[in-house]
Amino acid sequence: MGTSYLERERREDVMISRLLERRAADAPDDVYFTVADDTYTCGDFNRLANQMARNLLSAGVVKGTRVAVLMDSSPDYLTLWFALSKIGAVEVTINTAYIGEILRYQLALSEASVCIVDNKYLAAVLRIRDELPALESLIVRASAPLADGDEAESPADLRSFDDALRRPAGDSNLDIELAPDDLCGVIFTSGTTGLSKGVMLNNYFLACHGHMYAEINALRSDDVIFNFLPFFHMGAKFLAIAPLVSGGAMRLQDRFRASSFLDDVVAHGITNFLGVGSILNILLTREAPSYPHIRTIYAVPDPPDIHDELIRRFGCRITSVYGNTESGLPVFRGVHDEYYPRSAGRVSPYYDVIVADADDNEVPPGTIGEILVRPSRPDVVSTGYLGDAARTLAARRNLWIHSGDLGHFDERGFLYFDDRKSDSIRRRGENVSSFELESAVSVHPEIVEVAAIATPSELGEDEVCLLVQLRDDSRLTEEEVFVHCAETLPYFMVPRFVELVTDFPRTPTAKVEKYRLRGTYPSPARWDRAEHGWTITRDGLARTAGSIGL
Repeated sequence: MGTSYLERERREDVMISRLLERRAADAPDDVYFTVADDTYTCGDFNRLANQMARNLLSAGVVKGTRVAVLMDSSPDYLTLWFALSKIGAVEVTINTAYIGEILRYQLALSEASVCIVDNKYLAAVLRIRDELPALESLIVRASAPLADGDEAESPADLRSFDDALRRPAGDSNLDIELAPDDLCGVIFTSGTTGLSKGVMLNNYFLACHGHMYAEINALRSDDVIFNFLPFFHMGAKFLAIAPLVSGGAMRLQDRFRASSFLDDVVAHGITNFLGVGSILNILLTREAPSYPHIRTIYAVPDPPDIHDELIRRFGCRITSVYGNTESGLPVFRGVHDEYYPRSAGRVSPYYDVIVADADDNEVPPGTIGEILVRPSRPDVVSTGYLGDAARTLAARRNLWIHSGDLGHFDERGFLYFDDRKSDSIRRRGENVSSFELESAVSVHPEIVEVAAIATPSELGEDEVCLLVQLRDDSRLTEEEVFVHCAETLPYFMVPRFVELVTDFPRTPTAKVEKYRLRGTYPSPARWDRAEHGWTITRDGLARTAGSIGL
């Protein structure tokens, strides 16, 4: 795995607060990250995090306090994340697109007593506030917490981010005892066979992602990582940790912007970025010269049909991994490893990985089975699922973490991902839980049952196809179902295709046999939102003028 950053670290130093404090002490004037026109050195940023940590303590946040965060990527979010880690509080990250029942469920399960939220997401929290008995206070990042006319709805415990967390305070390191196995975070992974699971992260597991990323990509002190991912995803977190490990720097941006991406790469000297989802396909549609200063692209996935073109275009090495939130990064292809199309690489020295049959017996190379993972050293996997010991034990039966993914090894020991056992859908870099999508949509009084399935997207990954069985007397149209979805779901879950069906293929116990739907739908009769001029983004629903339909 190249230079073994993790092997040379003392276990008690592998936590993000210690990494920042050490870098601030050793190289206070080194740039940690830039954002817009601002530059944050390691020393200055550590002082900001210390000050915010003291303000959090004054606000009643102590070691073990669970703090839900609904914020866009920003220096404030980064400062808050490190401040919470210095205290030993538990950051509960929530996807900012979540609304309604999905949001309520995750906040309730987390039992967060504090919620820190950007102003534009506050209304979604307030609508479910009465159903969250554990939530004691809200801190909103905005000068005016609520829009005009909403002041009467403002709860008494609502505080502004500036007043609560930016007050003058001491800026030296805190003297709070922290341990590598202390719980420090919860990240919700999409529920493929049920509701979302809160994956528990301890200090060591979280920080070791940054070490592994630095090793896989052979990062150096002159590398600049482009981080445009949301911080409710693990990817954004380990991209922020890696520069503290390697001595490099990070360029922070609130989201991916295809139109300016290549210009930003040149302007900021970017040498590494994470090509998640369909980002790489999108980049290759842009006319641009080669940028040979890019050293590595961490591609998840690494589509074989564009692999060579990426290397030609960017003059780089492409690395890849197989992993998930629960098990970390157990399989990788580093900068010096051989490339075999579709392969994620070899097993990391920090893990054991096998492909197994239904009874957890290892199968021979070339045989498809479930990918099972276990650690070969302490704390390189998650602690389990928050509030769900039964699911934790089920997922770890026979002392293996069961990924729910199908794959195979070749004779050389390289792993290939083949399919999902679950009903998860991957769209635009987001995992979509078909269970949560179906549950939210089916509340419509004219809908009997729905089934969400994946269908290939021309940009890579999946599009969502929603099959809908209506009540016999319903006059609901596909377009009206789509609008209902847009009003009910996070933007990335809203289906592109809607198709009405009279019934579904079923098991003897009346469960929908989804495997019989895949490949059959969407049919030529489907309704396609793109053909009808509809678009849905995080900014809302829009329609091209003059399009047919409603």
